Amino acid sequence: MARLDMVFAEQTGRAVEAVDLLVMGAQETVQAQLPRLEGVDEMLRRRIRGVRQLAAILIVNAAGRPIASTDPDRATTPPNLVAALLTRYRADPRAAMLISPPFRVADDRWNALLAHPIWAADGTLSGVAIGSINLAYFEDFYRAVELNENGAIVLTLRDGTVLARFPHVDTTIGTSFGNLPPFTEVLAHGLAGTLVMPSPVDGSTRITAIRALRAFPLVVMVSVEQGRILSDWRREALALVAGALSLGGAVVVLLLSLSRRSHDVEQLLAETHAAHDRAEQTKDRLLEQIAERERAEGELRQAQRIEAIGQLTGGVAHDFNNLLTVVLGNVEILQRRAMRHDTSGLADRLAAIRAAAERGATLTGHLLAFARRQPLLPRAIDLNAAIHGMRDLLDSALGLGTQISLRLADDLWPTMADQSQIELVILNLVLNARDAMPDGGIITIETTNHMLERARFADGPPAGDYVRVIIRDTGIGIPPEIIGRVFEPFFTTKPFGVGSGLGLSQVFGTTRQSGGEVQIESAIGRGTAVIVDLPRAGTMPLLQSSDSRPESLTGTSATILLVDDDDQVRAVTAAMLQDLGYNVRHVDCGEAALMVMAQDAAIDILLTDLVMPGMTGSRLAALARAQLPDLSVVFISGYADEIESALEPGDRVIRKPFAAADLYRTVEAALGERQRVSSNA
Repeated sequence: MARLDMVFAEQTGRAVEAVDLLVMGAQETVQAQLPRLEGVDEMLRRRIRGVRQLAAILIVNAAGRPIASTDPDRATTPPNLVAALLTRYRADPRAAMLISPPFRVADDRWNALLAHPIWAADGTLSGVAIGSINLAYFEDFYRAVELNENGAIVLTLRDGTVLARFPHVDTTIGTSFGNLPPFTEVLAHGLAGTLVMPSPVDGSTRITAIRALRAFPLVVMVSVEQGRILSDWRREALALVAGALSLGGAVVVLLLSLSRRSHDVEQLLAETHAAHDRAEQTKDRLLEQIAERERAEGELRQAQRIEAIGQLTGGVAHDFNNLLTVVLGNVEILQRRAMRHDTSGLADRLAAIRAAAERGATLTGHLLAFARRQPLLPRAIDLNAAIHGMRDLLDSALGLGTQISLRLADDLWPTMADQSQIELVILNLVLNARDAMPDGGIITIETTNHMLERARFADGPPAGDYVRVIIRDTGIGIPPEIIGRVFEPFFTTKPFGVGSGLGLSQVFGTTRQSGGEVQIESAIGRGTAVIVDLPRAGTMPLLQSSDSRPESLTGTSATILLVDDDDQVRAVTAAMLQDLGYNVRHVDCGEAALMVMAQDAAIDILLTDLVMPGMTGSRLAALARAQLPDLSVVFISGYADEIESALEPGDRVIRKPFAAADLYRTVEAALGERQRVSSNA
């Protein structure tokens, strides 16, 4: 029971840690944007969307007035509790994070406030950052574990105040165990313990395991009625006594017949040994099952941790994509005007700003790839150029003890892949190679053309031309008995907490999704080689110009309806389209867009953000096609988990951040497709 209590305490701590991280992040965001806080409330709502244990975020000043809030009606952040928190921080300047007693919200649910003080430079209290915790989340989690009918799980503050209980007993929420001596004695001498204490709910005597969380002022208790456990113990004791009596009787019979039937004795001994062997085998299987369960629990905790990090990373990268779209769009507009006035000095400065912003866009692409918040967008790429572009990143990741050697084929074919995902594959393999060489060594990255004469297995890639990249190390090698498992999710030979066990499984999944395959060769003491084959592209890759000045482009005469809820992104996108020569009408939501199309049917293209509050871009596209069946749709996306399901034949996607040339090519392609469909009709 103590082990089960430890598992519940760890999961509870991770859920509260996610709330704490979001509250601290909201505090930093608000402080960084003061005094201009337009759009901050909506940004915070996007961040906490999908985090079930967090109902709202509130930032108040020292007088208790809201600075930023996702809860405008204060339903889950009562002013009286906020005022009480401010009073506690003024009375005790050393206080850090506080968690309030529970309070009732709508639908007879219970919440509690998690707070952090905000101190001014002179040491005075300038405000409080608050997160409203949904306590029903913890009861739902505890319900998922099937305890026996007399079991209970309770979440309390360190002072014994009950926050949540399963099974739920509403009258116990807000009451305190602090006046029960066994409870206070355990927490006075350590973080965990097991004791016998009366239940404040029904008065029954219960065996209770208590564990306090290290990082938060919370306690998790798991209890079972003592009578139920004692009855189970009595049954086991009676079974043992019966077994002992049976065994004793067998021994007596054996001794009595020993002098008469030595042959029978030998046979009985043989049977005894066989029974012992079967018992040992049963014990071994039981130990294996226990070890497997512990491994599954560890994998579950690791998966939840990675998912939380992925959500946070994806949200931050999405916000950066919006910012970079505004920066790149305005820089490009200024570049075009500077070129018309031949101000070469200003044009050079703008080109430097644009190059820096494009490097930031590449970084957010890597963050979204890590968070798995964008689909694969394969195109023809030069793999050698991609590897050269990663050289600085790889050198910084390896440190001083490891060197990289490049052996890149001069006549390498172009390959069809998503460049950001393939760069992440190469980075994962290089980091694995580094970890396989604890004393340093040489990592070789080799590219070559490869012709596959036949498929290696039934569901593998077909015969054809492939571009091969090989990552070799001079490390310790992989034992033959585990090399077949290295691509399994969560499988790792690293110490617990050091590796997630997902690096090679992501390499395998991305390669297969790209239409290729991955192989691994290794020898103990001689190193490992990972071989990745990617399909050859039928077209040459687009040349990436080192010139950061904008292209001189002019679009065809077309009317574009632009829809984006972000005012700055919408303004700069409209300006870029107008510079290209298009007629632009722009609105901030799907409802307004439908009104425009109802009044004016001469809309050639709907250019809409995919993720918007209220009506989403995919829903708007479906309603718009009902009004204008021949309408072409282009989606704008910072990231999207299910972007493929939103696309119809002929639709296109342009990723944030984008340049005017990206807009031009996507819009012109959509117009061309529309003309071809019309001519064939």
